[in-house]
Amino acid sequence: MIESVLRATLLGLQLGMTLALIAAGLTLIFGMLDVINFAHGALYMLGAYFGTVVAGQLGSFWLALVLAPLMVGLVGAAIEIFSLRPLYDRNPLYHILLTFGVAIMIQGAIIEIWGAQSMQIPVPDLLSGSVSVGPVSYPIYWLFVLGVSTLLIAVVWLAIERSDLGILMRASAHDTEMVSALGIDVSKVFTGVFVFGAVLAGVAGVLLGGSRSVHPGMGFGIIIETFIVVVIGGLGSFRGAVYAALLIGLVTAYGALIAPTLTDLFLFAMMAIVLMAKPSGLFGATEAA
Repeated sequence: MIESVLRATLLGLQLGMTLALIAAGLTLIFGMLDVINFAHGALYMLGAYFGTVVAGQLGSFWLALVLAPLMVGLVGAAIEIFSLRPLYDRNPLYHILLTFGVAIMIQGAIIEIWGAQSMQIPVPDLLSGSVSVGPVSYPIYWLFVLGVSTLLIAVVWLAIERSDLGILMRASAHDTEMVSALGIDVSKVFTGVFVFGAVLAGVAGVLLGGSRSVHPGMGFGIIIETFIVVVIGGLGSFRGAVYAALLIGLVTAYGALIAPTLTDLFLFAMMAIVLMAKPSGLFGATEAA
């Protein structure tokens, strides 16, 4: 029993931190640009597919982990510049409909290019096998995913809270006119935020593509979990997104251990309870203030 709980805990932490990467990008885009990006799951899926191509053509998982997210970032830049930028002053419903349409187009393009069959990113020998964590034998690759995700989340938090770039991002979101008056091109800042969020989604796609199957439906599956994270944590709250992602990862892992068929019920029930107790999410009101 202790071994099962420990394994579920490690799995929950790994799932939670990887989900936090995706949710962090979605939260940054909403918090800075005020855009609800339904195409974020599709960008995560593109990261997995680009990773499969790079790893297959160049024979290197490490190059895939670097190049695939950058390729997703280029796609994100195109989405922001050519479609979202003209709609920033419009009703948020326009953003939702547009990004949802972009997600559908990306999924269609993936099916057209790669087909509907499942694939997987090959894991290097260095990360294959298992290691003992106490009484549990745990896959090395899953520990690698946990470590990389945790490191990236820490770096992103430091960049937002402690760096000049983070101050510029927050200032551009809160007082666009003042930042523009200082001679800074706010549109480039917004593009950079969107690209950065897309790159985080791409990294998560490559990481999970090494342990899960890569298929055309994975984008819509992950976006549901990501929005649950964002709603529970609080819209626009980076800290809330990380805490909520860890909570959902652990609930998913423990739910699979206790009642596998009721895991989704646990997640939606938890979201309902949080919304009834605090409609703004766990950290939404505080961060907004």
